[in-house]
Amino acid sequence: MSTKIKVIAPAKINLTFELKGLFEDGYHRVSSLMQSISLADLLTFDIERNDSPGIELKAAKGKFTSEFPISPDNLIAKAIRLYLSSMEKPEPLKVKVEIEKNIPIGAGMAGGSGNAAAALLALNAYFEERADQGNALKAAPFSQDELLSMGSKLGVDVPFSFLGGTARAEGRGEILQALSLACDNQALPLHMVLAKPRHLHIATPWAFKKYDQFEDKLSLSEKLKDRGITDDATGFACQNLLAGDQEKAITAFGNDFEQAIFPDYRELKGIKQRFMNLGARVCHMTGSGPTIYAIARDTEHAVQLKEAFEESVLKETTISCAAKSDPVDLFVVQTLEHGVKILD
Repeated sequence: MSTKIKVIAPAKINLTFELKGLFEDGYHRVSSLMQSISLADLLTFDIERNDSPGIELKAAKGKFTSEFPISPDNLIAKAIRLYLSSMEKPEPLKVKVEIEKNIPIGAGMAGGSGNAAAALLALNAYFEERADQGNALKAAPFSQDELLSMGSKLGVDVPFSFLGGTARAEGRGEILQALSLACDNQALPLHMVLAKPRHLHIATPWAFKKYDQFEDKLSLSEKLKDRGITDDATGFACQNLLAGDQEKAITAFGNDFEQAIFPDYRELKGIKQRFMNLGARVCHMTGSGPTIYAIARDTEHAVQLKEAFEESVLKETTISCAAKSDPVDLFVVQTLEHGVKILD
């Protein structure tokens, strides 16, 4: 008899992204404020003990399903294999996964990492249920720390996809410190519009290389000196979110990558400027791009920003009669307090 488990896997954005130099091995030292958002994939796992074990991936409905890569190298399949191989006595399982892909592919929002975290969570839930039924198990289910360790082997964003919510990331991005906001904290949720040029993908290694080659770099903290921020924009944002001061916190949002990437991708700078002209509170690129987020006052304002953006693009195209540029996918979202989560 098979067990069905549904998992929601939220996207992630970087509200701040600071590059703090290099480690001795050449990797970049990162400081970032990471945030789960309401744009999410939905994965349905059908798991059963079977003498003919295997993994079957199937793309279901979803805006970006057609672009979803179904292959043995998919992070979902890798996560399943890693989980089972980590058991003291691996069990022969047939795992079928149906993916509703709502997060754009290559958007820099940890869609693949969230899917991997969802797979680990689903398998752990399966073995937890079997343990509750009195089945003798060896080395499963795993603890949260063990799952986080597994996740780190699959990708730097997988552990955050487990924890979700709001967290500060340091080191290479693997050192996470969750921000525990009080129930009456007024700093969250944040409401925003995401903009992702449909056919634009930016390779993270290329982005780091461009940043290293970029002359006259000005760090995020240096740009914000006039606001009393000296050398830790991420820390300033965290401190004020914890204090419930949303207005102060968002003044520290930003991204060190923008100055190096925007000269090569002027459309991203144009998207940012358009949102600011339309009344966004702040607007920045997340991670190495290409997704841009624009902070709104509330849900209604976010919807207005999205509609105004669409109207302004349509008006420009109509007036100029120019060839259409790459379409931009827009999403109205808000922040979440959780990462991957099993649905009842």
